[in-house]
Amino acid sequence: MWGEGETMVPIGQHMANLRRKGGLGKGPKRAAEHAAQLTEIDPDWNCPWPLNWRCHYRVLADLVDADGSLPEIQPGVLMDGDDIGKWLQQQSQPAAWARLLPEQQERLTALGIKPLEKPSPAPAAPPRGGKGPSKAQEAFQRGLAALTQ
Repeated sequence: MWGEGETMVPIGQHMANLRRKGGLGKGPKRAAEHAAQLTEIDPDWNCPWPLNWRCHYRVLADLVDADGSLPEIQPGVLMDGDDIGKWLQQQSQPAAWARLLPEQQERLTALGIKPLEKPSPAPAAPPRGGKGPSKAQEAFQRGLAALTQ
């Protein structure tokens, strides 16, 4: 909400409506003008990634702006009711990092956030009873090697 008293405006809902198809107006010229005005205020007003990602990122970026660097944030630390520590931990996971768009990765890297190292694959179990690996075990290992590559 924005404003005071009876002049309160549900700005969040209004922005969500603007992001919808046709939300900036039916005329292409008018829609382009509205988009340019909104971009001047906030270049990320209609970012290509989920808005909750943008909100979490913005909290972290504001912390960096205020302190000069990102403090250590553990899971369970709430900011505006969201577990920002858990979100930060999730973004650093190699699989989650790989799903981010390059611009998202760049933004997190600029804040000092990097993906965690992938754990090294577990060594193969020694064969039981002195026998060599079965055909199924060999096939599994080939598939595992292919997935790792």
